[in-house]
Amino acid sequence: MNADRPLLEQVLEFAEARGITLPVFSDVALKVQQAARSDSFDLSDVERAIGDDPALVTEILRAANSAFFGGLAEVSTIRTAIMRLGLQRVSNLVFLATEKNRYTARHPAMSGLMADLWHHSSACARAAEWLARKVRYPQLGETVFIGALVHDIGKLFLLRVIDEMQREPGATPVPIELVHEVLESAHTEVGHRLLTGWHLPEVYQAIVRDHHAEHADPANVALQIVRLADRACNKVGLGLRAEPTLVLVALEEAATLGLSDIALAELEVVLEDVAAHNVIG
Repeated sequence: MNADRPLLEQVLEFAEARGITLPVFSDVALKVQQAARSDSFDLSDVERAIGDDPALVTEILRAANSAFFGGLAEVSTIRTAIMRLGLQRVSNLVFLATEKNRYTARHPAMSGLMADLWHHSSACARAAEWLARKVRYPQLGETVFIGALVHDIGKLFLLRVIDEMQREPGATPVPIELVHEVLESAHTEVGHRLLTGWHLPEVYQAIVRDHHAEHADPANVALQIVRLADRACNKVGLGLRAEPTLVLVALEEAATLGLSDIALAELEVVLEDVAAHNVIG
């Protein structure tokens, strides 16, 4: 680290010089998602797609048998997991399980931040999916789940690069306070650049770009949902930035979505339950 140059400038130059990037969504996650969108799908194809990855099978079965989903009889196959949870929920769990693998670092400090970021992103995805149902936009469930899962992808990329920089011979430690500063100031721009380069749908690009914007389009319901889910996670301590004194009902997003203080208190309970059961978290 060169103390005479801004850390962000060094991080972006290092990433470009080393060709560091992030993979797009896994093929298995996309295949299961496509099946979940189809009116007719071959369940055997879905089983095979998931079954080819033993680690993924383990994660899905662990989730299906968790107290979070309230199952009584033990689930022992992917087929029975789909029957219990539904294909859309299994699709979301596959996304969670495959995305989780990206949130790793070798440097101890970066590893801790990665873990916190993963807990925030995965909890935000579940909160957004819950909110979509609560405000009677179930058709947006998949969109907000994925949008919330990747809303902080800029932070993931920046942490990955800083972790690589810390492994260079003679590298000097980067103060955690400075890392947080770079993450907060640059992650929306960096994340938007990543999604633009991947040519992902505009709905996801807008979520990544605008989830911290001072004023967000009130007509963009998906964006409003993810913004609220993001703040709710911070309120209950699921994330890199805790906001325990935040009053959710006072947020513009809560008013735009027509959510009462009772509904928002219920959301907090849902998030606390997510944290307690740690389903693929």
